[in-house]
Amino acid sequence: MKIGISGHTGFIGTSLKEYFTAQGHEIIGIGREDFKKGTGHLAALISGTDILINLAGAPIIKRWTKSYSKKLWDSRIVTTRLLADALAETRDRPKAFFSSSAVGIYGNEGIHTEKENKYNEDFLGILCQRWEEEALRARIHCPVYIIRTGIILGKDGGALPQMALPFKLYVGGKLGNGRQMTSWMHIQDYVKAVEYLIEKLPKINIFNFTAPAPVSNAEFSSVLAQTLNRPNLFMVPGFALRLLFGEGSVALLEGQHVLPKNLQDEGFTFQFPELKSALQDLLQE
Repeated sequence: MKIGISGHTGFIGTSLKEYFTAQGHEIIGIGREDFKKGTGHLAALISGTDILINLAGAPIIKRWTKSYSKKLWDSRIVTTRLLADALAETRDRPKAFFSSSAVGIYGNEGIHTEKENKYNEDFLGILCQRWEEEALRARIHCPVYIIRTGIILGKDGGALPQMALPFKLYVGGKLGNGRQMTSWMHIQDYVKAVEYLIEKLPKINIFNFTAPAPVSNAEFSSVLAQTLNRPNLFMVPGFALRLLFGEGSVALLEGQHVLPKNLQDEGFTFQFPELKSALQDLLQE
């Protein structure tokens, strides 16, 4: 099978690339320079692929200056639009287009599934909504699947090494009041879930990629400290994060309680449904 991946050099993209390559599949990487060359070039790249996966997007946890907010927008909206337009120009189209989104689309209150939810109307929520709208434009060319990603935990990339570092230095603790929810997923479950959906190509097209047991930030901090055998004594005040990250601090001080109902309804089984086992697998020697 030939799989095209935009964002193939990032944490999740690299994990997918390594896994599918080990399975004997061919990976077509799509990078920033490819997007700069326009839809004709992209159409030629993705022509003949069996599956197209869109993971492009600048990191969320930064200070959201005016210029960086534009980068967040363009790296998701514009790149996804270009891929949708390229699919329109491609004769030998993939069997399916998987496009990333985020659980930031949901509000900070209540419990959210793919069918029962309330969307957030802040910058992040609107960004995710527009991101998905651009991907869904491609439905007239091939099936489109939206992956609403939570915090993906991995040993060598993503958020976990940054989250673990303060604890390793004996200064770890919760962020703000610690009540904000953390909807997470082990990278191995992420990769397996993508493979599962590729093999099945179900009728349902929106999936929350989160473990079935989300936790509060305070609980996450506690389990992380226990796993590393470190104290959990400190607290990073909300005002300090707001000073450091500005509007971008919402990504740290607010969170969503999200459940992967559609994945479970489709029969997917999580290898790491609980945070304790996930962190033990990733952090303990």
